[in-house]
Amino acid sequence: MAAFSLYTASLVAAAFSTLALAVPTPASLGSDLQILLHNDLYGNASARGDVVIVLGTPQTQQAAASDCSALGESLWTPPSDLNADNFLAYLAYQSGQQSGSGHWWPSRGGRGYPPSYPFGPSHGEVYFIADSGSNGACKVITTSAQTFDMNCDARLPALCTNTAPLSGINYTDTSSRVQTQVASGNAMYTGFRDKISFRFLGIQYGTYPQRFTYSSALEPTGEVSALEFGAICRQIDGLTNVNDGSEDCLHLNIYSPYLPSPKTAKPMLKPVLFWIHGGAYINGYGSDPTWDGGNLASRGDIVVVTINYRLGDFGFLVGPNGTGLNGNYGISDQVSALQWVKANIAAFGGDPNHVTIGGQSAGAGSVRALLQSPPAAGLFAGAILESDPSPPSYSYYLSLDQEYAAQTLPILNLTGCGSSNSNAEVACLRNYNASALVGLAAVANNVVVDGTYVVTPAITFNGTGHVNKVPLLMGTMRDEGGSLDTVVQTTNLSLSLAKNLLPVAPVVDNPSVFPLPGSGNVTLDIYNVTTRVSTDASFYCLDVATAYAVAKTHTLPEMYYYQFNRSYQIPYWPPPPNKALCNAPPDAAHPGGNPDAEYFKCHSGDLTTIFGTWRRWGLPERDENDTPFTQFIIDSWSSWVRTWNPNPDPALLKVRGYANTTREMALAGSLWAQVDASAPTLRRLQWPSSQQPFPEAAQCSALGLPLDYFFLPGV
Repeated sequence: MAAFSLYTASLVAAAFSTLALAVPTPASLGSDLQILLHNDLYGNASARGDVVIVLGTPQTQQAAASDCSALGESLWTPPSDLNADNFLAYLAYQSGQQSGSGHWWPSRGGRGYPPSYPFGPSHGEVYFIADSGSNGACKVITTSAQTFDMNCDARLPALCTNTAPLSGINYTDTSSRVQTQVASGNAMYTGFRDKISFRFLGIQYGTYPQRFTYSSALEPTGEVSALEFGAICRQIDGLTNVNDGSEDCLHLNIYSPYLPSPKTAKPMLKPVLFWIHGGAYINGYGSDPTWDGGNLASRGDIVVVTINYRLGDFGFLVGPNGTGLNGNYGISDQVSALQWVKANIAAFGGDPNHVTIGGQSAGAGSVRALLQSPPAAGLFAGAILESDPSPPSYSYYLSLDQEYAAQTLPILNLTGCGSSNSNAEVACLRNYNASALVGLAAVANNVVVDGTYVVTPAITFNGTGHVNKVPLLMGTMRDEGGSLDTVVQTTNLSLSLAKNLLPVAPVVDNPSVFPLPGSGNVTLDIYNVTTRVSTDASFYCLDVATAYAVAKTHTLPEMYYYQFNRSYQIPYWPPPPNKALCNAPPDAAHPGGNPDAEYFKCHSGDLTTIFGTWRRWGLPERDENDTPFTQFIIDSWSSWVRTWNPNPDPALLKVRGYANTTREMALAGSLWAQVDASAPTLRRLQWPSSQQPFPEAAQCSALGLPLDYFFLPGV
C-alpha cells in the first residue's frame, strides 16, 4: 500500500468535497486541528476545565472565526485566571521541538505583526481569540497568556472552543456537531471528537479472510464510518461470559490529539502506541474500556491504536501436514494492522516511522513473537512487554506437528471432523458452526513455528536467531499469580502447589527460600507462597532473564525493566475469591481500599493506571496518591513512546504543568536506570518509585530459572 501523502489526501478531499461541506475536515478547513487541555485525569470533575481546538495554519481572524463555526464552535475566550495555569505554554514548546530550536518565533512581517508589537520571543506564539480590540482591531493571546490587539487581517493561528462532551462507557456523543473527517488512501473516514481527543473507531484494517488463512492489509476506499466500535472477534467474552463476536472482526481504533492538514508542509506527527490486548489468545478486544486510548493520547500527546485480532481456533488452529493450515492467523492479523498503520496513520496525526508496539499478557506474548517476525521488520521502532507469560505457548513455540497433536486432534474428536482424508478434515472445520466451535471444551491458542510469521522456536535475546532490534521496556506485577491461581482451602503447601500445576519439590525442599509469611492465617500463607511460586515460574524469572540477556549481549539498543508494587484491578476480573485478594483492603479512612496496605498486586492490575481508565470504569479514588500515581505512570509510558526513555523530560513536565510527576521524581531521588548486566536493577513502581536490585534470585535459581537461563546449554 502507498503511504499517506499530502498529494493523495488532497485528491481524496476534493473527491469528497460535497460531503466535506457537511462534516469538516482538516483539508476543507485548510488547517491542522489539535485538541489541547491540561488533562489531569479528573475528567468532568477537573478544576482545569478549559479546552481548545488549535487551528494551526495561519489565517485572518475572519477566516478563523468561520473555521471555528464550521466545527460547531467559536473563537475561544480565555478565563481571567489563565495565568495561574497556562496550558498554552505547550504550544510554544512543541513548536520549538518541531523546528529543532528552543523556541519558535515567526517573522513579524510574515505574520503581520505591527512594528509596535510589545512582546518578545520569550512570550511565544500568537493566536487569535474571541473579542474585539480597540479601533477595529482583534484580540490575540500569546502562549505566555498575554493578550493584546492585532490587525484582524494578520495571518495567525487561532484557538476555538471545544464543547464536545467527554465520552464514557455509557454515553458517547457522535452527532454531526462533533464529527470530523480524515482522508487517507482513497477513503474518507468519518470520526468524531470528544473533550480530549479525536476518535476513529471500528476501522477495518484487514481483508475478511477465509477461515484458517492469513489476512492482508486492506486498501481503504470510499466513505468509511468510524463512529462506533466494530464487531469483536469470535470468543467467549471475558466481560459478559457470552459466546459472541464475528469472524469478520479485523478492526482498529485510533485516538489522536492532532489531525494534520494535507496542506501542511511539515505536520507535527505524533509518536504512536500500537496496543495488542491480552486474554490468553482466546478472548479480548480492542474496544475494551480498560484500554480506551483517550487519556493516554491526550495527556501523553501521542496517537494510540488498539486492535482486534482473531482468537482461539480461528486465530491459531493448525491443520494436517500439507494442507497449508499453519496457524498464527492472529499474528498475521497483527502484522496486517501494522501495515495498515504504516500506510495510513499519518493522516490521523501519527508518525508511521515512530510506532511502538505494546501489549499485556497474551498481548505481550504477541509483541515477543513480533520481535522475531520477519514480516514485522520495519513496521515498528520500539516495544513494550507488560506481564509477558513464560509458559511454552508464549515463549517457546511448537512445531506444526507438535501443535496438531496437542490441540488440533482433541478439536477434531469433539467436532467429529477427524478423518483419514486431511482435506476432508479441513473442509469440515471450515464449515463447522462458528458459535459451536467457540463453545468446545478444547481450543487452539498456541503460537507456532509456521515458517512465515514465526521462524524460530524461541526468541532468547542471547545473541542467536533473528531479532527486530528496537528499544524494549518490559516488566511485571509483583504478584502476577494472585489473580490466576486457584485458591485452595488447605494448610498443605504441596497440595496447593500441585492443584495449581506448580513445581512442588523445589519449594517444599527449600523452606528458607520459600518461607511461609507467618500471618496467623495458615491458609492465606499457603496461598501467598503459591502465588509467589506461580509469579516466578510463569512470569518473573524468565522475564528478568530476558532483560539480563538483552543487557549482556546488547541485542537491543535500550532495555528498561519495572515491577508494579501498586495496582488497581479491572472491575470484571478476576472472579471471586481472587478478586478480594487482588484489591486494596478497605478501612475506615479508605472505604475504596487502602493502596498502602498489603494486598496482592495481581495480573492486569496495571492496566487502568497505564491508560488512566479507572475513573472511566466508575472506580473510586482510593487515596490522595491514586491520581498522581496514574499521572506519573502515563507520563512515564508516553515518555517511552516518544523517546524510548521512561524518564519524563523535566522541561516538558514544567511546560505542561505536570507538577505531580515532577514531585514524584523529586521524591524518588533517582532516575529509572537501564538494566546493567553487571548489576541488574529494576524500577519498583509505587508512590514514590525506587530503583532496586532484581529480587527473587534465590527463588528463581531454586525453580531452575536462574538469571543466566538463556545462556545455559541446550536453551
